[in-house]
Amino acid sequence: MTKTPEKEAIVVTVKAIPSLFDELVAATQAMMPETRAFPGCIEAHLLLAPEREEMVIFQIWESSEAQSAYLTWRAERGDFERLGELIHDEQIFRTYSLG
Repeated sequence: MTKTPEKEAIVVTVKAIPSLFDELVAATQAMMPETRAFPGCIEAHLLLAPEREEMVIFQIWESSEAQSAYLTWRAERGDFERLGELIHDEQIFRTYSLG
């Protein structure tokens, strides 16, 4: 009997450079339709806390392999470099297996 890959939840907390929060949100929102359409993506949401200039990206993937393929694709396109120019501190990136 083969083991089914576990679904993976991703939670990324991002703090914007002061005064660039709106620009960071707009750039990330523009990426969400592609994220949701990427093979293996089950859910993708953007949670906003403007008073802290902070956002949380929440995603659920069919497997860690699907999520890894997505991250590779984004990196190859240069998306993370562009977003990095708007981010204040290092992102807090956490993964969880869904039980």
